[in-house]
Amino acid sequence: MTLERSNFYVSTGCSGGGKSTLIDALRRRGFLCVDEVGRRIVRQQLRIGGDATPWQDQVKFRELLLARYMDVFEEVAERTSPVFFDRGIPETIGWSRLLNVPTREHHRAAARIYRYASKVFVTPPWPEIFTQDEERRHSFEDALAQYPLALEVYRRCGYELMEIPKLPVAERVDFVLARVAAQS
Repeated sequence: MTLERSNFYVSTGCSGGGKSTLIDALRRRGFLCVDEVGRRIVRQQLRIGGDATPWQDQVKFRELLLARYMDVFEEVAERTSPVFFDRGIPETIGWSRLLNVPTREHHRAAARIYRYASKVFVTPPWPEIFTQDEERRHSFEDALAQYPLALEVYRRCGYELMEIPKLPVAERVDFVLARVAAQS
């Protein structure tokens, strides 16, 4: 059974490219938004001294990502208004490729079963706004290495990618909302 939600919009792209800022701005405009699952996992792992982080046990981190992505999808599945996600289920396949480990079949199955709107919004690499912090320890160069993997995975999963221009946040929000309105 496929859980397809044409009102669920994913923002993906380069780490540090402004996805979370975009999601926060959409939330301030009254939209339901789902924060980046990976950052939440890292915060929780740091709090408890766990090792399911991108810099410790990457495979365990990938499995937690998948479980959380499915959970949040199901938690908001009955919503009929637009819901915006800071990354989505196909990211777990990208992690497999980045780690150079086989993609497990349950990750492919999840990407087939849990379907977002056909258009996925992409934030391109933007070195001027990239920052590192306790949860984002990788370099901009590492972010650049991950970027094409995410795009490839979404394309292979049948999504159309729409790059968000490097504009002030309010204009980026307007860009996204105009495309959402055109799709509705």
